[in-house]
Amino acid sequence: MLPSIVQVNLLTHLEPRGKPMRGWCSQQIRASGISFIIFVIIAAVPIFPGQAAGPAGSVAGTGVPAAAGETRRLQVTFINPGISDADNPTGTFWLSVSAFMQAAAVDLDIDLEIIYSERNHVLMREQAQAVAARAAQPDVVIVVNEKLAAAEMVKALDKAGIKIFVLLNTFVDEQIGEMGRPRQKFSGYLGSLVPDNKIAGYLLARQLFAKARQQGLGKDGRMEVVAITGDHVTPAAIARNAGLQQAMDEMAEIDLKQMFVGQWNRDTANIQAAGALIRYPEVSAIWAANDPMALGALDAVRQAGRKAGQDVMIGGLNWDPPALEQIRDGGLAVSVGGHFMTGAWALILLHDYFHGRDFAEIGTELQFPIFSSLDRRNVDRYLAVFGDGDWNKIDFRKFSKVLNPRLLQYTFSLEGVYDTFAP
Repeated sequence: MLPSIVQVNLLTHLEPRGKPMRGWCSQQIRASGISFIIFVIIAAVPIFPGQAAGPAGSVAGTGVPAAAGETRRLQVTFINPGISDADNPTGTFWLSVSAFMQAAAVDLDIDLEIIYSERNHVLMREQAQAVAARAAQPDVVIVVNEKLAAAEMVKALDKAGIKIFVLLNTFVDEQIGEMGRPRQKFSGYLGSLVPDNKIAGYLLARQLFAKARQQGLGKDGRMEVVAITGDHVTPAAIARNAGLQQAMDEMAEIDLKQMFVGQWNRDTANIQAAGALIRYPEVSAIWAANDPMALGALDAVRQAGRKAGQDVMIGGLNWDPPALEQIRDGGLAVSVGGHFMTGAWALILLHDYFHGRDFAEIGTELQFPIFSSLDRRNVDRYLAVFGDGDWNKIDFRKFSKVLNPRLLQYTFSLEGVYDTFAP
């Protein structure tokens, strides 16, 4: 039996703590147009019944015929739209997505390849085309509709006979008619899993404004607020804005002075918030569509000599570690998150699909109650369990219906993780 070639990120450990290296995950880093790859030879432990990429009965990713009765591992490629370098002003959300997926892939015996697009939606489309042109293709490619780029990606991959799963941002507006429902116009388009970003924006706004009210902020029955969204086109940004609007419709005292477009960037948000504090000196709350922008606003508040958590309340989304530290210390009021786990949940759905339990039994365009909020009341519990970022302590096999035939429904949530992780 041939060994498998595993590409490992230069910045990641070769073996997860507390778990044997069972093929591990491949991660390809693209930076400044150069790919950095370490090749590690590991004896393959194929378990996945051959049915997809490559000739029938071949060892996944090699095109080599499998021995009689031999099974093989599921091959998954994730085209991650984020930046591969943790030291960047857009934060570590997409790296957290990858890390959580990698831990799940180990438990589920999946060979996972991660390709970063460095926040470049043009490069993202090119990467999908390159995967489609490979001689040894993955069984399934996970894509994100960042900057509405996923339609062309799905078309290229489907034409090549590769199955596709859409994650976190799915099709919107004219794209819906163009792409159709999963498994209709494009048979390889298996389905999608997205969090309810409108609920996220709404939950953040309600909790943030409630905390400002409890602090006695506002004047003459009005509360001036500023919002910083991510961009104009990404479905997640649009939906979060809609959630903010719904909260404001329900809270008549909220006076939104201005919404800025911070491009998901801490430095940009810092400049915008600094100007807003001069223009609107009575601002009591700053709503930000991700944690890096919330941290940029926090920087501006402190630079202006005001006291975050006392005379200005700030909240964001993502559960980025620096934001959670600021919540614990009182700088930020709240962060809504949990959606970084969505990639791992997609792997569980795909694992079950390729092992005979089709998630279509509950739908192909899926949403789960993934979002929840962390503030000073509950952040310590989260940090005590997961503050070290060691996701390998979670037993992801407990979430699979195939591996747990008595499991009636998927429990994709923070509470589900608390209930099932292996201490």
